[in-house]
Amino acid sequence: MLLQLVLASLRRRFRQLALIALAVGVAAGTVATLAGFSTRVEQRLGESLAAFGPNLLVRPQVGGLPRIPAAELARVRAVPGVRTATGIPPGGLDFERIEVRTDPKQLAGVARAIEGRVAGVEARPLLRASESDARLTRRLTLVLLAVSAVSLGLALLSVGAATTALVGERRTEIGLFLALGFTARRVGVLFATELLATALLAATLGEVLGEVAARGLANSLLGAGGGGPLFTLSGFAAAALAAVLVVGLSMTVALSRVERLDPARVLKGE
Repeated sequence: MLLQLVLASLRRRFRQLALIALAVGVAAGTVATLAGFSTRVEQRLGESLAAFGPNLLVRPQVGGLPRIPAAELARVRAVPGVRTATGIPPGGLDFERIEVRTDPKQLAGVARAIEGRVAGVEARPLLRASESDARLTRRLTLVLLAVSAVSLGLALLSVGAATTALVGERRTEIGLFLALGFTARRVGVLFATELLATALLAATLGEVLGEVAARGLANSLLGAGGGGPLFTLSGFAAAALAAVLVVGLSMTVALSRVERLDPARVLKGE
């Protein structure tokens, strides 16, 4: 019976639910775009920033050998977290130093690992380079969070207003359900099912479009190889979370209005 009521309501109130679906889809698509793009940038940012030089230098220890044997370069490259390692001067049998590029978040750990694996060397982070990487990552994160917050805020306002209007239009129907013995909770389940079905469809479409947009944006900024996978777990999780958050808060407002309705007064037209 519940399924039949939901399907009938979806057919009768296509325009109102389409507005809700549009708001949820835009929010889910925007958040999925930003989450998918962030994941792709995080995966490729280290490789892109490698062109700006090393952020870790490996030198011989004071009082030790004047140069680093060429065989040690392979050990440095084998350290987990090392993206690139280049011996200076290149092509020599021994090196004055080894320039290393690693993830800024793993800088201290990689430095300790290199000193533990390679005898007679010291690894020193280049603070200016690592701080520049950290600032870039923080700024990118702040931009993504700001755009996500604006998108979710607009979706909450749109869906909240549409849901409140929908409850107002269906006062007589709700009053009839309550007069027939339906509890406010059961009526709320009916509303929640309608909205969740609409939101699920909208969020799925928004996720697909968002991932496509994120891949295209990553390709444009990071090159042809920057797009990565077509779908990401972070994009799917962000779209689902956005849809649940928007619909959940809107349903809380709607249910509070349903619980305050007096079926006798509603059916009298008051």
